[in-house]
Amino acid sequence: MQRCLAVVLLFVSLSAFGRGQKGDWIAGGGFGLTMGPTLVLLSPELEYIYKHNMTFGGLIQMGFGDGGVLFTSTGTVRYLIGTHPRVRPTFEGGLGLAVASGVTTSSFGIHILAGMGLDYFIDKDMSVGTMVRLNFAPPLKAFFLSWPIIVVRYNL
Repeated sequence: MQRCLAVVLLFVSLSAFGRGQKGDWIAGGGFGLTMGPTLVLLSPELEYIYKHNMTFGGLIQMGFGDGGVLFTSTGTVRYLIGTHPRVRPTFEGGLGLAVASGVTTSSFGIHILAGMGLDYFIDKDMSVGTMVRLNFAPPLKAFFLSWPIIVVRYNL
């Protein structure tokens, strides 16, 4: 068993780690939490690789809880920093729309986000990471934090 695990680890460490090519599409999704309000978060996304270290895309954040529902739809730009073949810090910014609905009220308006995180490239087509996003949504009259604890992205 230990020999098999060593062979698998060797294979993974020798794989060609990297990113898709310019013009490729990346589909991804995250699962985590929002704070302020505290909700369970689902965050699907689709990105276009504009440069080897920059993507443009769309992100949806859906927060569900007892107190209501939060939904944002945002156009994003994500920038990967550094040249390490496996681990890359990322920065993200975006602009879109937010909808919040509670037991007795609902609101609609603009959504602005800024985030930073870390991606670990498992192979040339797949990465796993995390991202912490600071969100400003005037419909909520405040900032809220969203943290997809795990984000998986795959080159299509």
